[in-house]
Amino acid sequence: MEALVQEVELRSVQGKKVKRLRRSGVTPANIYGRGMESVPVQVATAQMEALLARAGRTHMITLKSPSFNEERHVLIREVQRDAITRKLLHVDFYQVSLKEKIRVEVPLILQADSPASRRKDLVVLELLSAIEVECLPTDIPEKILVDTSKLVESGDRVLVKDLVVSDKVTILNHPEDVIAQVQYAKAAVLEEVVEKAPEEVEVATVKGKAEKAEEEEAPAEKEKGGKPAAAEKEKSTKPAAAEKGAKAAPAEKEKGKAPEKK
Repeated sequence: MEALVQEVELRSVQGKKVKRLRRSGVTPANIYGRGMESVPVQVATAQMEALLARAGRTHMITLKSPSFNEERHVLIREVQRDAITRKLLHVDFYQVSLKEKIRVEVPLILQADSPASRRKDLVVLELLSAIEVECLPTDIPEKILVDTSKLVESGDRVLVKDLVVSDKVTILNHPEDVIAQVQYAKAAVLEEVVEKAPEEVEVATVKGKAEKAEEEEAPAEKEKGGKPAAAEKEKSTKPAAAEKGAKAAPAEKEKGKAPEKK
């Protein structure tokens, strides 16, 4: 794996004033980790974009600065962009120890040329795009290739237990989790139509020019352990029907009396 080294500068500008940094072509960032205080730093935006493209979320980066007593080994933990312009706003680096194992998500890459993919009546469904692993920072795989040579007929599947990884890497997902499976093309389309939920419109609230989360000096680390569950829509219940057999009694007419006028 290619070694990535990035020069950074300590950042004295914080809070809402970081807007000036962005306008001058500089991206604010923070370094944080277990048992340490957050360190505000900054990097030229062009250099930061290039670093993000090369490192992804699994490639360890060495940060250097004249202000550091020693090099800092980090992973990219969070990237914030403007919701409309997609301009880079802020980056969080998570500092790791080379001697302690960490948990990280690694992307799965399916081999495109499976026997089932060459048939027009079949379709290969990808059900899992990443897995969580535990290993030393120096042993994190950039990606894991998924062997699809056994995907031949409808019903064939690739499970997590079928993955081949280094003995230095421990997979944390359940061994029976399905990564990919084969279905008949018509059945897959029908299933998609039946299960597809009504589209929801996401409303993004933009504060000024999206000057929000990176203004905090010590961003909190996101919890791991799975993707957030989608909120269930509350179904309205119809009022209970009147009890069976109950009949409304017709109004009795008094003989010889005219109906009262209201």
